[in-house]
Amino acid sequence: MSTPQGMPESADQPAAKPKRSPAKLVVSILVPLVVIGIGVFGYLNSVGKSSQVGDCLSGDVSDADNIKKVDCGPGANFKVVGKVEDKLQSEAGENGAVCAPFAATGAFYWEGRQGGKGTFLCLEELKG
Repeated sequence: MSTPQGMPESADQPAAKPKRSPAKLVVSILVPLVVIGIGVFGYLNSVGKSSQVGDCLSGDVSDADNIKKVDCGPGANFKVVGKVEDKLQSEAGENGAVCAPFAATGAFYWEGRQGGKGTFLCLEELKG
């Protein structure tokens, strides 16, 4: 609606919204997608969540940054013989009692959030 000449514009009319630049729009969409993608990638590649009974691992079970899922063969140090989910790290029990139902267990690995629940992998030590 236009105002007659010489009359001031009404205060009821909203001010025109500044246009958002295409670059800002692209960034505001891409940044959250990248963050979500990194989180999904980390979750899917987590040793504790992605490993199943029969999978093999290499590395040091006391160092989460060092342990990796590998093909079973000469490079593997451990084979997953059991998996116990939804447990606190403190629920391992004495000498890894949480893995006692899996007779071949020689070591165990826990992965989860500190103070939260996670997954125990009960591991058979491979002689290679």
